[in-house]
Amino acid sequence: MKLSLCLHNHQPVGNFDEVVEKAYADCYEPVLECFERHPGIRLAMHHSGCLLDWIEARHPDYLRRISALCAEGRLELLSGGYYEPVIPVFRRADIQSQVVSMNDRLEALAGSRPCGLWLTERVWEPSVPSILAGTGIEYVVVDDLHLRLAGVDPGSAGLPVLTEDSGHGIALLGSSREMRYAIPFAEVKDVLSILAGMDRDGIRHVFYGDDGEKFGVWPGTRLRCHERGWLDAFLSALEDASGWLSTVLPREAVESLPAVGPFYVPASSYPEMGEWALSPERQESAAAVRRAVTESPDADLFVRTGFWRNFLTRYAEANDLHKRVLHAEKAVRDSGSREALRHLWRSQCNCSYWHGVFGGIYLPHLRDAVWVELAEAERTARECLGSGHSLHRGDIDCDGSEEIVIGTDDISIEMRAGEGLSVSELTFLPRGGRAVTLGNVLTRRREAYHSLVGESAGGTGSDGTESIHGDMEALEDGLASSIAVDPYRRLSFREVLLPEPGGRDAWFGCRGGMAAVTPGASPELSTVGDGVSARLSYPIAPGFSVDKRLSVSLGSPAVFYESTLASDPGSPGCRIGCELCLNLLTGSEDDRVVCIGAAAPVRTGVCAEGRARRVVVEDVWRRVRVLIESESELDVWQMPLDSVNRSERGFERVHQGVAILFSSVVPPGGRAVTALRLRMEAIV
Repeated sequence: MKLSLCLHNHQPVGNFDEVVEKAYADCYEPVLECFERHPGIRLAMHHSGCLLDWIEARHPDYLRRISALCAEGRLELLSGGYYEPVIPVFRRADIQSQVVSMNDRLEALAGSRPCGLWLTERVWEPSVPSILAGTGIEYVVVDDLHLRLAGVDPGSAGLPVLTEDSGHGIALLGSSREMRYAIPFAEVKDVLSILAGMDRDGIRHVFYGDDGEKFGVWPGTRLRCHERGWLDAFLSALEDASGWLSTVLPREAVESLPAVGPFYVPASSYPEMGEWALSPERQESAAAVRRAVTESPDADLFVRTGFWRNFLTRYAEANDLHKRVLHAEKAVRDSGSREALRHLWRSQCNCSYWHGVFGGIYLPHLRDAVWVELAEAERTARECLGSGHSLHRGDIDCDGSEEIVIGTDDISIEMRAGEGLSVSELTFLPRGGRAVTLGNVLTRRREAYHSLVGESAGGTGSDGTESIHGDMEALEDGLASSIAVDPYRRLSFREVLLPEPGGRDAWFGCRGGMAAVTPGASPELSTVGDGVSARLSYPIAPGFSVDKRLSVSLGSPAVFYESTLASDPGSPGCRIGCELCLNLLTGSEDDRVVCIGAAAPVRTGVCAEGRARRVVVEDVWRRVRVLIESESELDVWQMPLDSVNRSERGFERVHQGVAILFSSVVPPGGRAVTALRLRMEAIV
């Protein structure tokens, strides 16, 4: 029997340098060293371009060692989108160019052009063969579930399976789920027993492809795989089994084994990904159905779950980013700038577009990184085109309402007509400095796993090694009571109507507040002096209406806001506020603070309140200061937006941004005018 092993190594754009360094020390380097000690083993690897770039800058000897192994014929390198995009959801020109760019890089490393591709998050759609046409890719790694969904007999799952789209053919290699769940969590003898059973069943080839981080990065796996020697023992056992088992490179398996097909795979990914793409309610229903049919070996075939693209429905923030990246492509291509195109590709890195066991979109530094790359792509394109500033309006994010995107030398901003002309993107573009994104705040939602979060921090398993698909522990005490669900999407320059009295408790408790939703609204746009002004009037609640103007300076990083709340005679008293939501990446550092009036600065991670005409927000780490000034003294309330979410370590609290509300009390049947000026500046 033949066995093909393939490891996928990836670190996302924007990950902390110390995190990647630890992954290298705990996983990538010791795995390579262990592999070098076993000349009887042949292996395939995929490294994302983000990780390759990092390794080249810090550990170039690793790449020299890889090149040597390729020259010996022991190692095969797999291609992919250079910056690890989800293949089917971006423009074909971008994906094809990223794959060809990765092919060029790997040819320089390996001495031969790759023919296999690691499919990002195993997100398959029937269009993939057409997307990859002309890139030189001959086979794609999927899961065995993909093949079973296409009707491939389980006995043929290890063989290359042919498929096509519009006449563009490609082979598929399906990774064995049984092996993925056993390695490295089962004992070595048990893994060999599984392989021996497959051999007795007449299976000619087994393909194993999974995350390389399972061998040192996942909780407890460094201890198990390296300090206690699991990986060394496993590779030795494979060498000792050479009488009936041999390792082959995936490309050799594709070339030598008889292929079956054509078969047609429906849109799918690995089963957990499909579940995570569902709403919390449907995740709970799917879990109940799965429990009812758990005895069936075909449960995964007939309990179909979600579709990857619906992460863009679940998380409006992911949809905003995705559609802005698509929208930016034309200007980037027209500019002819290779630098702008690289920034655009980096903004397509998949990790910030979804959420599962890993933090993904819940990790603010990853969201920030891809938004920065997008801002730099657009800024570089504008500079190359000599266009000065850009203005686009239309339903950019395909949600049925209009957006207005303005880019200047100093600022990039997106207004959302469907959310009462609120602002979802606010990016400062300092002259000579890197873009600083302030608007990518994540709204807190109910997640299906919230019911599993305990109040007490827990420990690990018997040896600290757990599959991330198992039970998880809270990483701090009191976490369950910290779960908050926002009553509306957290955006900037959003009007919030609160009851009075009781408005303060309602706002801080995330229990109330009416926020405008204005589907189909079309703002009036005008040029006033050196700025662009958008105006919109709408009802915010029965008996209350708002007339609002939001202006963006074309010559400075400034935004001007003015709104008038009018209430019908007989309407009750209320409190009207303008909410700003800013992402400073953390709430626990002394270099990220808010100063309300003359009060002492406080961290963004605490609650505060006061009355003031001026508020200063400082992010010393990214060297930006935000000054917000009002024409009159207002009540100012500050609240951290901390989520409780799941990561590979367990359930944890993550700071998603800070909300600052500027508000005043409106008497029954009264009106209120609120005027704010927001200005950003570099800290020197």
